[in-house]
Amino acid sequence: MKAKRLKTYQAHSGSLYALAEGRTNGTFFSGGADKVVAEWSLAKAEPNEFAIRTDHTIYSLLNLHSQTLLIGTIVGGIHVIDLVEKREVRHLKLHDKGIFYFVSLREKQQVIACSADGSISVWNTLDWSLERHIRLSHEKIRRAAFNAEISVAAIACGDGTIQLLRTDHWEVTESIKAHEDGANSVAFLPDGTLLSGGKDALLKQWDPTSMVLLQAIPAHNFAIYDIVRLGDSELIATVSRDKTVKLWHPQDMQNPLRLDRKTHQAHLNSVNAGLWLETEQILLTCGDDRTIIAWAVEA
Repeated sequence: MKAKRLKTYQAHSGSLYALAEGRTNGTFFSGGADKVVAEWSLAKAEPNEFAIRTDHTIYSLLNLHSQTLLIGTIVGGIHVIDLVEKREVRHLKLHDKGIFYFVSLREKQQVIACSADGSISVWNTLDWSLERHIRLSHEKIRRAAFNAEISVAAIACGDGTIQLLRTDHWEVTESIKAHEDGANSVAFLPDGTLLSGGKDALLKQWDPTSMVLLQAIPAHNFAIYDIVRLGDSELIATVSRDKTVKLWHPQDMQNPLRLDRKTHQAHLNSVNAGLWLETEQILLTCGDDRTIIAWAVEA
């Protein structure tokens, strides 16, 4: 496995927490503590003219089919931006604490929003009506993942549990104590197994049917903030508060490729999020050092 740093993008004045695909191929969005959503072209080191300014720190972004951008803020607001008309069409205000993550259920025309208030909300993307509001924990919910083949959403909760919900009726079918100090991230692998990352710096692999623990790996030195699937390659990336990005192959989880400042000119501070650009086959990472790094990865 190999990785090469292609380019570093830097224009934000605060920590970065979110990345999303841009309006066209070869572009992407970023957002964070400076309250600005910037759009970048991969080929340029400067942001495009298109930008969105908000009143609050940005925690999450999601591009829906290059038509709509969702912006989740620290105060729980969800801004719905029409990317074609370049205007805000809705401001959804249900949660009273930060929106950490969005998950698209494309075939169901729904979006899940994960909130620091310990609940998730499910929104209809046709009219932005609220379909479900489900409280799952007294702690933050940072990430979720969706397996369309079995219609199951996995929710990473700050109390350390991972909760599985059937998305046809939105009932919890499994709840397990996965991480001692809080579960931060989840992702389904192509074979259906579930990965989770926690504040305990462990990366765990689960059987999604029985939720039997298959393996637990001491993956990082500090909390794992995101798990990113690299398309259909089976490779995954984990990003951490320990300032590193690690690349893993599910068939050899004991030998990851470590991307740090010394070996690959990686991030200076906590790495908070990642994004795989499928068309370009590029991994993006961002963090507290206010930069985004583009990586070329080879299996």
